[in-house]
Amino acid sequence: MHSLRQIDLGRLLFVPLCVGFMILNTKSLLDGGSGRSALQVVSTVAALAFYTVLTVMYLRRGAASRTDRRLGRWIVAGLATFSGFVIPLVGSKDVAEVVVGTGSVLIAVGVLLSIWALLHLRTNISVVPQSRELASSGPYRFFRHPLYVFEYISAIGLTLVSGGGWGWAVVVVLAVLQILRARWEEELLHEQVEGYTAYASRTRGFS
Repeated sequence: MHSLRQIDLGRLLFVPLCVGFMILNTKSLLDGGSGRSALQVVSTVAALAFYTVLTVMYLRRGAASRTDRRLGRWIVAGLATFSGFVIPLVGSKDVAEVVVGTGSVLIAVGVLLSIWALLHLRTNISVVPQSRELASSGPYRFFRHPLYVFEYISAIGLTLVSGGGWGWAVVVVLAVLQILRARWEEELLHEQVEGYTAYASRTRGFS
């Protein structure tokens, strides 16, 4: 029973998913007949790099000191993580070239900044609320949830590229989910991570 509890379910479920996204992005880059712009290619390369770094961090991370196991919070975390994938499915398809270009820039910038955040979050990465160590370098010196902010920039870019439509509703819902997620994570970190309260007092967050 003890060994079962030591299984990292997040790693078990999330690493294969990230590897799948890496394969899809690699296939997209190798598809020479796609007619994509240079900005779209950059966005794809950035996404490939993001999932590669994310996979490495998940493979290296150790056990959490505590996990919030409340189902509602897991559902919110999961929806916040994956709701962005709905955006291309609900957008309108008639998109001006300048809008696609702007969206592609936002996607690339958001993903590159997300990689920066991941490199400083390191093995503290988690979808559901968990406590490990304090991350306070890189963008975490300035505010407490940079990864969520940077991912949100990418979501806005994806909405532009996808033609808006109901994608904007997803963006609004995503903002609410990320704020809830961040606040619940902070409750756990204040309790479990040494130095987090002092860190939170000198940085900006969603609360």
